[in-house]
Amino acid sequence: MRTVVLAAAGALLLVGAGPAAAELPPGAKGEEIGSAQRQASVADLDRRVSPLDLEGSVSELESESTDGDEQVLSLRSDILFAFGRADLTPTATKAIGDLVDEVPEGATIEVEGHTDSIGGDADNRELSKRRAQAVADAIAKERSDLSSTVTGKGESEPVEPNTVGGEDNPEGRALNRRVEVRWER
Repeated sequence: MRTVVLAAAGALLLVGAGPAAAELPPGAKGEEIGSAQRQASVADLDRRVSPLDLEGSVSELESESTDGDEQVLSLRSDILFAFGRADLTPTATKAIGDLVDEVPEGATIEVEGHTDSIGGDADNRELSKRRAQAVADAIAKERSDLSSTVTGKGESEPVEPNTVGGEDNPEGRALNRRVEVRWER
């Protein structure tokens, strides 16, 4: 019975499948479409295409602030790492190296990894430390004059609430997933 149904379905596909090529205007033969017809087709496409506004859709990789005598560079983990991963893309590695150009020569930097509250405490601490180490390694490739200390804070130091009124707060969680690079000003 199954073979009969499959054979019937295959036959219907063959019968129902017409020519796959787009229909040509009356009188046109393949490559003989004239310039006027091409221009009309392009004009038709132009009317159907609308511009894409990406304003507000692109997240910044980093933000800078000061904390007492320290300069703090906060890197968004969502841009640097895949979910639950700690390996940087080559593009992210280069971008991180470029971001620490202003760190004074020979400085000691602190690299701290942070996560949101999804997952267990131990897993989040481990993930945040591996991410911080990946960022420290990327910095070392570009700035071998810097020394670093690496810590994984997990979810212990959020900058925004992970939940609001008992409900999930995706925007807050996204801001909490970060790696901070700190140095004396």
